[in-house]
Amino acid sequence: MHDVDDPTGRQAATPIFVALRPPTPTTTARRRRWPFVVSGVLLIILLLGGLAGLRARAALAAYRDVRAGVEALEALQATDLSSMREDDLLTIERSLAQLRHDLNRLDTAVTPPVGAGLVERLPVIGPRYAAGKDLIRIVDNLTSAGITAAAIGRETLAAFHATGISRSPDETGPTWLDMLMSHQGDLEVIITQVEEARRIRANIDEEALPASARARLPALDRAFDAIDPLRLVNDDLPVFAAALGAEEPAHYLFLFQNTNELRLSGGFPGTVALVTFDRGQLASYEFHDVYELQRAYEAGRTEPVTPPLPVARHFGHEELPIQDATWVTDFAEGAAQMVEMYRATGWPAIKGVVAVTPDVVSDILALTGPVTVEVDGEPRRIDADNVHDEIERQRYVHGGDETAPSHKAVLALVGRVLIERLSTADRALLLDLIRTMRTAADERDLQVYAVDPRLQAIADEHRWSGRLLPQPGVPTLALNAASLVTTKASRAVHPRVTLTIEPPVNGQRVVTLAADFVHTGDPTADLYYAGYQRWWVEVTLPEGSSRLDSSHEPQPDPDAPNGGSYDLEIFAGETTQFAMRFTMPDSPQLLIRRQPGIIPVELTVATPGCQAPFTTTLTADLTLVLTTLCR
Repeated sequence: MHDVDDPTGRQAATPIFVALRPPTPTTTARRRRWPFVVSGVLLIILLLGGLAGLRARAALAAYRDVRAGVEALEALQATDLSSMREDDLLTIERSLAQLRHDLNRLDTAVTPPVGAGLVERLPVIGPRYAAGKDLIRIVDNLTSAGITAAAIGRETLAAFHATGISRSPDETGPTWLDMLMSHQGDLEVIITQVEEARRIRANIDEEALPASARARLPALDRAFDAIDPLRLVNDDLPVFAAALGAEEPAHYLFLFQNTNELRLSGGFPGTVALVTFDRGQLASYEFHDVYELQRAYEAGRTEPVTPPLPVARHFGHEELPIQDATWVTDFAEGAAQMVEMYRATGWPAIKGVVAVTPDVVSDILALTGPVTVEVDGEPRRIDADNVHDEIERQRYVHGGDETAPSHKAVLALVGRVLIERLSTADRALLLDLIRTMRTAADERDLQVYAVDPRLQAIADEHRWSGRLLPQPGVPTLALNAASLVTTKASRAVHPRVTLTIEPPVNGQRVVTLAADFVHTGDPTADLYYAGYQRWWVEVTLPEGSSRLDSSHEPQPDPDAPNGGSYDLEIFAGETTQFAMRFTMPDSPQLLIRRQPGIIPVELTVATPGCQAPFTTTLTADLTLVLTTLCR
């Protein structure tokens, strides 16, 4: 007999069989089930806790190994990639494989053999468990992608070391570009893995992660933001591969701009080169006087092109010669015109036009060291400091002698020596060259136009195409000049520009542009390099601006920008002043566009009522933050 509670409050005797039968599902009986449920959950937790205890040592060891592997790989970020060889990439590949093995150990150690789903539903413990598992999945996906990427890099680098950036026609082995493009399927797998890691990261519960793991998330996010593998593999890689001759040889026309004879987009392209890339390698190069190109154009053209007003008026051209096709501030526009005209020459079809100023040649010489070329039977040492003078030296020495080596021939000699030296350079020098060329493109000393609209879009995006408006939608002010005489004294003229920007009134600002063109040439010296200059100056105002007045009357130029075109005389030893007032819509910023080829402009920006004006020298485009000009 057992005593049970009587609903009336009395103690009653209950037969054993009554106590053993199933209870009636009353509210009180349902409440009595909770102790059994709780006991069951506690039992599961105790079992899992016991299993975790049994496996804690293995989990802790795996965690420590994973952490050590991640830290070792993070340390590689400081490594100079240019010094890595195939063995280094193999070491990275093996390190990543070991990291993935340790991740699998950790995953196994923290995963219960049964009840994983239940654990994820538990309060407090569940979110932490799920977040930890998500973090393991992220690292696993990225590690797998890294293993494949390291293997591709190792094979591509081996092909590069075997064939270099140029080779003889009888070599038949795969180039570095051949090897890279053969891994298209592997690259697609990498995309899938990185995108899966990105998806998991976007949904992870950060607050459920340990503090040490949360501290690493910003670095992970920066890595995700820095690279878009989907675009890189599916968009950019095929474009660059085609540009480097992956499918057929790719020809480009290089324009070497003489900044002593200034043009709106750089300098007069007296020397050109036809450069060919085949399967990622430099296949050939030919230097030519630009008038060879002009003669081929004249022989093949059927429809003449109308020249711009200054070219017709000051050079007497009834039709546009190909060497003046880039007589526009917007280099991409002029280069597109040159490509159209080039099609009539009968020369190999080109995929684009690249313009470089002498500063680029000087920068390359700073990397390679001096070179020696033989001119007039005399060895001449050419370095970064004297390259321009050495090229022009032929004019001084021979004057107008048509039979003597020209300055253009000397430029071709220097170019050939540099190309031969770079074609056998090690990877460290080539990487330095790439960085130098990128800086030159950022500063517009190197400008690129591509026939392929996809490649041109990339050049535009990076502002390497010499567009008049390099950042669409950003108010832009540009002052560009071109020499209207055939002498070479443009670099004797030093421009100084002062902008006075008044505070906004009713959404408009009044701006005064005052430019001094200081001719530093000696009137008694060689007039060819120090004498009279006549400049065609074009002013491009921000969109929505209006010219109020100017010191010189605008020319009747049908192609003039919204600020007008002006004809200025500049005499040796004197200063020519030009001024303009205009209104512009109020804006938080103003982009000042830098013209390549011109002596760097000394710029001063003042605001009425501010004691300290802003001063700088324009070596690249400058974005002024108008809201902070006066503090």
